[in-house]
This record gives sequence, C-alpha cells and structure tokens, in this order.
Amino acid sequence: MNSIVIYASHFGNTRAIAEAIAKGLRSRGAARVFAAEEVGSALPAKADLVVIGGPTEAHGMTPPLAELLTRLGPDALRDIAAIGFDTRLRWPRWLSGSAGAGITEKLHQAGALVIAPAESFFIKGAMGTGGSKTATLQDGELERAAAWGASLADRLEPAAPAALGSLR
Repeated sequence: MNSIVIYASHFGNTRAIAEAIAKGLRSRGAARVFAAEEVGSALPAKADLVVIGGPTEAHGMTPPLAELLTRLGPDALRDIAAIGFDTRLRWPRWLSGSAGAGITEKLHQAGALVIAPAESFFIKGAMGTGGSKTATLQDGELERAAAWGASLADRLEPAAPAALGSLR
C-alpha cells in the first residue's frame, strides 16, 4: 500500500503528528510525508491512501491547507481513499472548531473515498513572553497518531490469505 501524508504546521506539532501517522502507515507499505506548500495541482506520487491535516485556526483550516485543497485538480483525489486530521486544543469541538472536519468535507467534494471521520490530536497552548503564542503536543499524542496510522493501514489492507499449510 502506498500512502501520502500532507500537512500544514505553525509550531511543528502537526508536522510531528504527520510523521507519526506515516510511521504507523509504514507497517503496511510505503508512506511519504509532504508539506502542503510542496504539493502542486496533482498528488506528488501514486497513492492508495491520502491523509491530510493541519492545525485548527479560527475554527477551521489554515490558509495553506485551504489553498492546497483548492489547488488540487478536480480529479486529483477521485476514487482514492482519504481522511483528514487536525491538531487543536482539547476543548469541545463546537468551541474550538476543527480543521479536520473542513478537510474531510473538501476531500469528499473532490471525489475522494473518505474512509472515516477526521481525527483530532491535541495540543496545549500557552502565552509566551511579549504575547507570543506557543503550543506543544499533549503527552501521548505521537504514540496515538502512530497507532491511528497503523489502524488506517489495517482498515485498507486486505485480509491475510489463509495459511497454505491448512490446505494440505
């Protein structure tokens, strides 16, 4: 199985989640990771699964992700399994919003075969000196992302064939 994980990131948290998802996907095949800005109007490689994610900002997607999903041609994702994810504060979704939900809707509109609802990975934010914002992943989120990636691979991987020994 060939997978592509595409991400946008402000503080590096979503990139780290994307890398962890790819690590989990590699349990069943190749997985490549690309920043949203690196992707043109077509996917950069053949893929059986495309995973796209980014931080939730102002209740939705960041401009780089919105631009990516607009830039991809109308058939770039047709009939390809896909799913969205986001990083956000662990607030109720109605309060924080979800970039993943918007990504999933755009994937569906692009003809992708959306395989599950978007997944959220959680950060903890803080105000730094001079009003600068910083954010870090909550404990355990990288491991959860890798496990989620492996579960996506398992979902798409055909069942293992019966052992030949049992046919003899």
